[in-house]
Amino acid sequence: MSEPRRVVIVGHGMVGHRVLELLAEHTEYALTVLAEEPQAAYDRVHLSALFSGSSASELSLVPPHFMASWGIELRLNERAVAIDR
Repeated sequence: MSEPRRVVIVGHGMVGHRVLELLAEHTEYALTVLAEEPQAAYDRVHLSALFSGSSASELSLVPPHFMASWGIELRLNERAVAIDR
C-alpha cells in the first residue's frame, strides 16, 4: 500500500471545514489544516449570538474528537505565507 498523499488546507473557516469533512473519509489523503485564528472553525454567520449568551463551543463547527478520529493535523495560529508545490 502506498503512503497517503499530503493535502494541506489553508484556512479553517466554514468552507475549509466542509472540505475536511468531504476528504476525511478518503484514506488516500493525509490532511493538515493551517488556521491563522486561535480556534477551530466556527459559525461566523451567527457570531453575534455570543452577545446574547451563546458560547464559543455552541458556535463551533467541529464535533468533539473530529480531528483526532480522522487523523487530521490542525495547526492553529499558523498562517500560510507561501505555497511551494
